[in-house]
Amino acid sequence: MTDKTPKTTKKHLAAGVDRGGTRTRIVLINSLGSELKRAAHPSSHIKLLPDLIIKTALEWKLEPHIPVIIATRGAMTRKWKKLFLLKKLKGKINLLDVISDAQAAYLAAHGSGNGALLIAGTGSVVFLKRRSGRFEKIGGHSPAGGDPGSGLWIGNRFLKMKKGKKKGLDRRARAAYAAIAVSSAESGDIAAIELVRQAHEHLSNLLAGAVKKHIARASAVSRAAGRQTANIRKPLRVALTGGLMQNAFFRKTFIGRARGRFASVRLVFTTLKHTAEYAAAKLALENFYGRNRGT
Repeated sequence: MTDKTPKTTKKHLAAGVDRGGTRTRIVLINSLGSELKRAAHPSSHIKLLPDLIIKTALEWKLEPHIPVIIATRGAMTRKWKKLFLLKKLKGKINLLDVISDAQAAYLAAHGSGNGALLIAGTGSVVFLKRRSGRFEKIGGHSPAGGDPGSGLWIGNRFLKMKKGKKKGLDRRARAAYAAIAVSSAESGDIAAIELVRQAHEHLSNLLAGAVKKHIARASAVSRAAGRQTANIRKPLRVALTGGLMQNAFFRKTFIGRARGRFASVRLVFTTLKHTAEYAAAKLALENFYGRNRGT
C-alpha cells in the first residue's frame, strides 16, 4: 500500500476502513466490487489505528500500491486526525484520504445521490450533501453525556434511572445499556418508554434540519420555475443506521413519530446499501484507478 502505480488490472484492489464508536472494520474489495477479505476489531484510541492497519496489510499480504481510504469518527471536526494518520502511514500504506465515518455511511446509503443520513449509535448525527457537493453535518458534537438521543445518552440516563453504577464504565459499556433500555420500553416499562420517546424527539430535532433544507431547496427550484409555492412532492430519502436503528422496535416507533411530526413532507426511510467500510474501499478504488487509467 506506497503510491506506486499497478501495471495490470488484475491488481485493481482497494481497502476501506471504518472506525466507528464501538467497532473498527476493514474490508478488501476488487474491481468487480466483490469482497475478498474482512476484519473487525473493537475500536480503540486513534493513535493505535495505524499499527492495526499495517498489521492487517501484512496478514493479508497486500501489495504496496493498493489504495486505502479510512473513515473515522471526528474526521470533520478534529482535523488533526487526518494529518496524524497521513503522517503515520506515509511510505507504509497508500492512504488516499481520511473521511468521516458519517460521510462513508452517506455514500453507502445514497452513493452520488441526494438525501439525508441519520446515525443513531453510540453517538447521533444527521449528514447531508450540499448542492456544491460538500458534506454537512447536524449534531454529532460528542458532549460528555453523549449526543442527545444517542446510545450513550440513553445508556447514561438509564443507568441513572435504575441507580446503576457508571463509575469505571467506558463509553462503549455505558452505551451498551441503551439496548436494555429499549428492550425494557418494548416490554412496557413506563420510565423506559418515556426515555425512548425523549430520544426520538432529540433525533427528530436533528432530522428537522434536513427537512428544513429540503423545503428550502424545493422553494428555490419553484421560484426558478416561476411558481409561488414550493413543490415538495419530491421525497426526502432518509437512511437510518447505527446500533439503535438496528433494533426493530426503536426504528419502527421512530419512523412513526417522524412521519407524524413532518407530515407535510414525503419521507422515504431506507437502510444502507453497503457497509461504510465497503463504501470507503469503493471510493478508494474509483479515485486511484480512475486517476491512473490504463494501468
